[in-house]
Amino acid sequence: MLHGQIVSLRPMEHDDIERLWEFAQDLQVGLTTGYRRPTPRAAVERLYEERYGNLDSDGVYFAIETHEVFIGGVEIERIDWQNRSAEMVMFIGDPAYRRRGCGTDALTVAANYAFKVLGLNRLSYDVPADNKGARVVYERAGFQEEGSRSQAHYRDGTYHDLVMLGLTRDRWTDERPIEELTRIPEPEPIAGGAGGPA
Repeated sequence: MLHGQIVSLRPMEHDDIERLWEFAQDLQVGLTTGYRRPTPRAAVERLYEERYGNLDSDGVYFAIETHEVFIGGVEIERIDWQNRSAEMVMFIGDPAYRRRGCGTDALTVAANYAFKVLGLNRLSYDVPADNKGARVVYERAGFQEEGSRSQAHYRDGTYHDLVMLGLTRDRWTDERPIEELTRIPEPEPIAGGAGGPA
């Protein structure tokens, strides 16, 4: 288990399926993950087995917890070992924990793991241009805008530009040794609802 300032990252477990199913019914999560319709429990179970329960997959998948509550996930996926790059996707499934710093903390811990344990050099995420909340979360974790792709994302009958965000090892400023992230920190209160998202 890895620990940030307010969240911890652990492997996804079979017992998480019920909460994952609850998260999948949330339209906000659906728009982030690509599941834009109500998702049956059987589909979530299949997703768990194919992605989270498969050691041969091309990614690393963490559950996000805070105060022992499972609130979301962060994924290091589509790992290209030759070029040392991957995509990083994060979601806060429980709306009670959005806009409280949990997402930024989770991305920070996961980036430490990606750079210092997996030995990756580059992380990326493409976000719809109108999703300003997600952009703020990623930028607070150190990602920078690197360009855009015009009309590359279709939603609600409209094409949206995708903003390409990236983070490279040489721009990463968190020099804590990975061992420090495995120590259980003193619990800190979760920030209030004011300020930026997740």
